[in-house]
Amino acid sequence: MSVIADVHVGEPNRNWPLEERVQVHFHNFADLPQERGTEIKSSTFTCGGHEWFLEIFPRGCITAEDGMVSVYLCSDLTSNIVVDFDVIMKNNTGGNYKRATFLNKEFKRYIGGHGHHHEKRDKILDASNNVLNNGTLTFEVRIRIHEDYCCRVPKPAVADDLYKLYQDEDTADVAFKVEEHIYYAHKAILKARVPELAELAEPYDTKKAIPIKDVQPEIFETMLKHVYGKDVDASYWDKHAKQILDASGKYGFTQLKSEAEAWHVKNIRDTLSVRNVVDELLYADAKSCPLLKKAAMDFIVEHGEKVIDSESYGLLDESPELRKEVMRAAFSSSKKRKREE
Repeated sequence: MSVIADVHVGEPNRNWPLEERVQVHFHNFADLPQERGTEIKSSTFTCGGHEWFLEIFPRGCITAEDGMVSVYLCSDLTSNIVVDFDVIMKNNTGGNYKRATFLNKEFKRYIGGHGHHHEKRDKILDASNNVLNNGTLTFEVRIRIHEDYCCRVPKPAVADDLYKLYQDEDTADVAFKVEEHIYYAHKAILKARVPELAELAEPYDTKKAIPIKDVQPEIFETMLKHVYGKDVDASYWDKHAKQILDASGKYGFTQLKSEAEAWHVKNIRDTLSVRNVVDELLYADAKSCPLLKKAAMDFIVEHGEKVIDSESYGLLDESPELRKEVMRAAFSSSKKRKREE
């Protein structure tokens, strides 16, 4: 069954919800990968002027109960927006089988993703529940972007003009050497965009390339392109967020470091585990990464006993203050749960 577009007659009241709907079909649901933590992403669709995709874990993400299908609405946004949305699992007659509503959810730049653990896989496969339509699992997504965030500001042309100066040897007054690669830059631009790197370049002779160590050439190239207004592709973030996070922190690429941290948190969202969460927490604390630290701390609080009983928990002996933070967070969470009970 096809979805018919809404038709409006006249001008709607300003309080009319700016809702857009789309149906997403996952065909041959029973044959989708059944390994826990394995996600299936839909193709992208446009709602409210933004690109979105639906992500499901046919046997649940690692934080879900085994066999519970997890569903997330995701978007690789270039700006923050606040959204109300519904994710509705349809039945095989086009009606609603199960609905989840999310209000005032902020989709942050480069880490847009919200969802929950929707339904037991066995119930979806049970023919008596009439969920699958000839083997296809269908979701209807309804998205309402808050009015204050509906304006789309075009990318300033200055970014494109700035990028024309990238690797312009004729106008450059500083150069960096990474392994055997030479990268040209402009001190004035560095001073405005990456002051720490500009200070590093200050004492050097303009005719001599400044050596950059402990960074791969392609990572430094990506970082320098960002200084000149070039956005990092989502596919590159998926593979290299941690490397960029390391290098940008070391050489003072403050804005890029924040983006890299956000992407790293997004990338490890479904791989964070009892085995690696302490490593991520120690890294976050050492590198001053608040988003990552919160994600790791939240995981530890949620899986307290399992983390405490793990071998990796002993690594916190290296940082007594951090261990105290973990204990305070766990104690605070425990008190909150007791109050709610």
